[in-house]
Amino acid sequence: MRVTIHASLVLALMLLAAPRAQAQSGDAWLGCSLQVVESADAKKLGIEGGLKVTKVDNPSPAQEAGLETGDMILSAGQSTITTIESMRDLLKTKRPGDLLSLGVRRSNGRNEPLMVTLGSTADKDERFKDDAKVKELREKLRGMDAQRRKVAEELERRLEDLRNGKANKTTEPEPGPKVEEPKAPDNKPKTIEPERTTLTVAIGASFLNLTPEESRKLGIEGGIKTTTITANGAAAEAGLKEDDVVTKAGGEAVTGTGHLRTLLGKLNPGDKLELEVLRAGKKVTLSVVLRPKG
Repeated sequence: MRVTIHASLVLALMLLAAPRAQAQSGDAWLGCSLQVVESADAKKLGIEGGLKVTKVDNPSPAQEAGLETGDMILSAGQSTITTIESMRDLLKTKRPGDLLSLGVRRSNGRNEPLMVTLGSTADKDERFKDDAKVKELREKLRGMDAQRRKVAEELERRLEDLRNGKANKTTEPEPGPKVEEPKAPDNKPKTIEPERTTLTVAIGASFLNLTPEESRKLGIEGGIKTTTITANGAAAEAGLKEDDVVTKAGGEAVTGTGHLRTLLGKLNPGDKLELEVLRAGKKVTLSVVLRPKG
């Protein structure tokens, strides 16, 4: 028998059982309907079990993280998830605003990590109330995700054909835009200097790019790690700490230290730069008042 339960119903029951102080602040909210994957289906897929997503609330933390109908949640945090009860018990230990890492089997068979910022049952209507611009950006992001998955599937098919000897390795690639050869080629190697951004501000901290493996573990793309903080500098004053991982700056996802430098090059002393960082698994927002570069 299939067992189906809506996350909001589970959390509503939790709310009734919780102390009054906790109920007032709201319980952790995921925002999707889940169904236990039957043992026969799990065996066919080669998995221990999981929870299939039958509906994603719009809007909700699950939707914001990219969870889709048809996905299967195989793990949450450090735990394998095979029953509704195990997900419910895990959510009981979380608070609104906590980050929850999910191991997800997509409908196309690929496994992907997702990082969900849990919402609150008390303020979910206001927290996730979208305006027209937010809806437009969400649609664009979904389109980009769909295109990325399409390319990934095409790559998998090509690799599978190569492994099975079905692909012609000498096949010429499809013709692209015609590129005219220079009439008088210069045989001397040319060195193209990258465009440098002149900074007039100082943030008072040093950073290193995360490795792809580190980014995957955190469920983010890109990101930079804080390595040193200048004493009494702008970053220290704002509360930035060593080992903080900066994921966003000025509302943009930070892809690397070069990206941050480009953003700083557009600012002046006295400007405020909003930073979103991950600290010990939790998201923190800081406001850095930039200082003149000394």
